[in-house]
Amino acid sequence: MGRRPLKVGELGSVTFTPVRGGFRARCRTRDAGGNDRRPSAIGETEALALIALKAEVLRMVFGAESLSEDTPLSVLFGLWIEDRDGAIRKQSVRIYKSTITWLDPLIGAIPIGEARQPLRVKRMLKAVEEARGEAALQQARVALNGAFAMAIENGVIEHNPMWSLRRQQKKRKVPKSLTVAQVKVLREAVVRREARIAKWSRESLHVLGWVIEIMLGSGLRINEVLGLRHCDISWERGRLEVTGTLIDDPDDWHLVRQEELKGRGQARIIELPKYALKALAAARLNASTIPARLPHMPAIQGQATGKWVSARNVRRSLRDLRQDEEFVKALAATGLVPDDITPHIIRKTAATLIAKETGDIRDAQHLLGHADARTTSNDYVGEAYRAVGNATLLDALLGDSADGGPADPPRSIGF
Repeated sequence: MGRRPLKVGELGSVTFTPVRGGFRARCRTRDAGGNDRRPSAIGETEALALIALKAEVLRMVFGAESLSEDTPLSVLFGLWIEDRDGAIRKQSVRIYKSTITWLDPLIGAIPIGEARQPLRVKRMLKAVEEARGEAALQQARVALNGAFAMAIENGVIEHNPMWSLRRQQKKRKVPKSLTVAQVKVLREAVVRREARIAKWSRESLHVLGWVIEIMLGSGLRINEVLGLRHCDISWERGRLEVTGTLIDDPDDWHLVRQEELKGRGQARIIELPKYALKALAAARLNASTIPARLPHMPAIQGQATGKWVSARNVRRSLRDLRQDEEFVKALAATGLVPDDITPHIIRKTAATLIAKETGDIRDAQHLLGHADARTTSNDYVGEAYRAVGNATLLDALLGDSADGGPADPPRSIGF
């Protein structure tokens, strides 16, 4: 008995073949004229290759203008990724592709006609939250917004159902940050960790301590700290110029410095407290070779001098501190648990302390580089090249606990 004839646009058995850069997905289908076709598409994973294949079949068989209410969301996801690729940063495209990889199996089979109803979208988002947690909701919203935008562009729907949804008003969470006392215990835990490492290592690496001090003094994201260069530091003025961030190059997965920040208008100059300058000066001394001290070399370097430090390694070191009994006890005093100790909570700490002491949310907003003060207010307690921060206040709050007190950075270190 022969094989059942495929319907127009129906995917036959899909095969995956490893190729350079990912996988090639191939299948049989029929075009509008009844002819057998063998389309193929390449993706970084089998799931992404399948999404790309569905989009390719749609173009081959019908043309983009033939999207209909019966078209599944998975096809729209593929068209959206293709539309975004080249129009936005590679790092963002990679995040979108990663989102589609897990989102497509959850809701990709739903037709546009069913998904156009706001109530159905609300249920889809609830399913995402139950399956992936609250943190995945924003990623799902971005993907659905993009998919519905493609449907509007192709005349399938006239209104984006995401616009009709308002985020459910949940009980407002109190932003988590460390107290001055907890920062003191955190620093002590870092010293104890470095002492343990020194017992079996010829040299004790202080990268985690440097990063923590700089984040406590600047409110920078961890990749912004690790993306700093020697030329970004003004020792005479005690300032830091923030213009780029460290990323994994999507093409070869090497660490590279991206010459732009997460959002537009976030470039800023931050006045640093003395303890943060002291950490930067110590990191400078760690650059033991002349090439490692060139202006555009990393301000923070690991054991292999001249190389960028990966955020993954710093996060791994920070997780070690979650086992420190004294630190865990100090956290419990304010309801925090070891899992709360992430680079993000350290970033929040500097901004929260400033906002509480000054009573002005804008100080914290500018320090963090937020364009909207509501983001700062809701989640934490950018004007381009505005000198921000409150070094005097942070020194008064945290300086006395920083390695014996604030000190001017060494001047005789080969600047």
